[in-house]
Amino acid sequence: MAPHATYALAAHEESFHRQFPLDKSLAIQSQEFSAADPAVGGDERDVDLELREGGEGNVVTLSGMELEELKATVLGFESEPQDSDGHLGAEELTTFPLPTLARRLKEMSATIHGETGHVLIRGINSIPFTYLQKVIAHTGLTSHLAGKRAMSGIEGGDKTVLHHVTALSTAYYAHHEYHAPSNQAGPLLFHTDLGHILSLFTVSQSLTGGEFYLADTRKVWEKLKDRRPDLATTLLDDWAWESPSISKQTERGPIVILHKSQVFMNCSRVRISGTTTRSRPEFLPPLTSQQLEALELLQSVASDVAISFRFQQGDMLVFNNLGMMHARSSFIDQEHSGHKRHLLRLIARNDFAADILPQSFRERLERLYEHEDKDEKFDIFRNPFMFAAGH
Repeated sequence: MAPHATYALAAHEESFHRQFPLDKSLAIQSQEFSAADPAVGGDERDVDLELREGGEGNVVTLSGMELEELKATVLGFESEPQDSDGHLGAEELTTFPLPTLARRLKEMSATIHGETGHVLIRGINSIPFTYLQKVIAHTGLTSHLAGKRAMSGIEGGDKTVLHHVTALSTAYYAHHEYHAPSNQAGPLLFHTDLGHILSLFTVSQSLTGGEFYLADTRKVWEKLKDRRPDLATTLLDDWAWESPSISKQTERGPIVILHKSQVFMNCSRVRISGTTTRSRPEFLPPLTSQQLEALELLQSVASDVAISFRFQQGDMLVFNNLGMMHARSSFIDQEHSGHKRHLLRLIARNDFAADILPQSFRERLERLYEHEDKDEKFDIFRNPFMFAAGH
């Protein structure tokens, strides 16, 4: 085990990377939420979502016994590191033992990988966890649902596995040219991230807005075919978008992937359309009128079938990113009163329940998981998304 060390907090833009377990001497406390500048707005191209169907999805509230078990495990993990590698074990669940809750988490994993596609875990906020303990609880619970974490930005050289979905002020971007939509307060259109299972933990919520939406890709596809079969075919065609890789500029492929009776979406709006701070590059062919119309229809249809969530502090939403698109409405923070929307994001894979994918798509996803757990970086501070890890 590496010697314990005390880390001092520095300026806003300073990154802090450290492997689990995290030293109790780490002083995060109020500095973690000390940014005073107002958050910037979202992408000007985005429009607010209007859902015509919806209702909150599959919610599971943890029992008092399960919460006590979780609390004991988090406190034990924090005070007594489990192994010599200094990380939160992914292959062996005994590194984060939950003898009672593990059985229920196994059932939740089956739900996430099945037709329902998601689970919202509620009740964790009743435990008075510190911020650091919330990170440990989120990571430990996720390891039971999908054990192998992804380095979502590895193609761009980013080994971070924990990311922060929260609005960052312009002060954070003095040395960053890319301002990800995930780090703005505007709405996010329906899209998918790169990876299998997304796990989001609500550290804190905004004053208003910030509703979260999930749309089942099978329902989206059926409506697309019924409404405009010509545009549905366009989404099956070969598209070009900006690659997150440092070794190549362009990637190609369909937006909708049909394989063995399943419907997968590969739809990163950032890489396909660009953003206000990073336009679609000139080396890519411009999107055709047919492609633009197909993207607009995809947004409309996803809104039609989506279910909505208004997160509470401590909520943990885990869903199958390969079978569900997601979106978010705009929001307003009021940080001085404790209303600051801040979600933790992990992407992971369950080796025993991963969806069967076509080879080309499977090979691309596999690159996110080809690493040792000890090489993972957990970014504790609210640092911005790199382009390679964005969506």
